[in-house]
Amino acid sequence: MRAPLRLFRYLLPLGFFAYAAVANLAVWTGEATFDTALEGDLVRGETTARLGTLYAAELPHRSTAVGVMGAARYLAAGEGRAGVTVGEDGWLFTDEEMRDATPDEIARAAGWVAEAGDRLAAMGTDLVVIPLPAKADIHRDRGAPPAKAQAMEIQYRLFRAELAARGVPAVDTRPALQDADRPFFARDTHWTVEGAEAVAGAVARSGRVPRGGGTFLARHAPEESFTGDLVSFVTTEKIAPAIGLGDEEVSPYVAEKKNAAQGGIFAGDGPSVPTVLVGTSYSADTRWSFAAALKLALDRDVLNRAQTGRGPFRPVAELLDDPDLAESPPDRVLWEIPVRYLGPEDGLPPAPDAPDG
Repeated sequence: MRAPLRLFRYLLPLGFFAYAAVANLAVWTGEATFDTALEGDLVRGETTARLGTLYAAELPHRSTAVGVMGAARYLAAGEGRAGVTVGEDGWLFTDEEMRDATPDEIARAAGWVAEAGDRLAAMGTDLVVIPLPAKADIHRDRGAPPAKAQAMEIQYRLFRAELAARGVPAVDTRPALQDADRPFFARDTHWTVEGAEAVAGAVARSGRVPRGGGTFLARHAPEESFTGDLVSFVTTEKIAPAIGLGDEEVSPYVAEKKNAAQGGIFAGDGPSVPTVLVGTSYSADTRWSFAAALKLALDRDVLNRAQTGRGPFRPVAELLDDPDLAESPPDRVLWEIPVRYLGPEDGLPPAPDAPDG
């Protein structure tokens, strides 16, 4: 037994120095790409800092090392990197849900929404807001910090109250998501297809959007597996399943109407142009099937103008500036707004221009 241990004692440092030699050879021979020249004063430490950047960015196996260290921290301390809060049983929450918006910030966002609604009303278009509560609020039973979960519930209720005070129609989606079995993914920031369907049903039951006369049928796509977007805040995609952060499963679908007529960007197939959906990746990402769920729940066409990675406000600002909107305004706009986007970094663009008159 002593002989293998003695051998391992000598082989371990030899292996380390061999790896160091290979790593330095890869960096200095150009096999590892480095686009920062080694310039600056050595005495002042400028060259040393650049060398540090070189090694941090270019050492072989850096990604694996970072993933292993992240996995070890997750298993030992139940923590991830900045940007994620670790819950229970493999559940992760974005830190965007751990920042409280002030009442003034929420009022500012609601004011922007009301001004956008006024501009739409001047075109003859109704606005219906679909505020979405935070995953930490709905899934507080999965280990979200209780104080933060409660704060996000208050944020949701305060936002709805601010909208109501300004006369902006909004759907209360929180009860529907609470009643759903699994409205959000465990390791992703987004809702599941079930969550999207629950909210679409709440929109239909609210009476804010009259039912259409269309007949839509669901066409299901094969089930997909994907790595949740919060996993990268803990470890790498390859290591994640080994520490209980496995892939998510989703079964997306589309809703199709028979004999749909062709037309312009806002044109529909009947006397009315379609309803327009705007918002975030909750609506834009077709894997969650929210636009399709709305078509089935409302029996009406829905044109999806939501965008990924832009927040809830900039897609609406772009829609309001679209010349096609003024030429052929839709009957109504459904605006999906996750309340976790409210706050100091809400990305609010300049206020919409007030309608003339």
